[in-house]
Amino acid sequence: MKPLIPALAGTIVFLLLIYYLLPPLFLQTDGPVWFLLLVINPLACLISGIVFGLVCGIQKTAILHPLISALAFVPTLFIYYNDSALVYLAFYIITSVMGVALGWIVYLKR
Repeated sequence: MKPLIPALAGTIVFLLLIYYLLPPLFLQTDGPVWFLLLVINPLACLISGIVFGLVCGIQKTAILHPLISALAFVPTLFIYYNDSALVYLAFYIITSVMGVALGWIVYLKR
């Protein structure tokens, strides 16, 4: 139970950096925002999920990681994107769950 708080704090910081610092760079340079929504954000959810699963395994609180990844994205919908990007929210939750599951599998094999 001890590594849960640092793992969640690391997840929050990592996802906030990805969700809030990269969109201004893409929007300022007229970069492909679809690349950010379809590749970088899901990859960040997957990587942070794997790390969370490696550190904590599957506990009753494993559902917190997908919820955090979804809740951290919601304000960016209104700041950087429009309402049509709400569809990606489910995609990020699914990739977070997959990341936690992959991390948990590796956690069990250690």
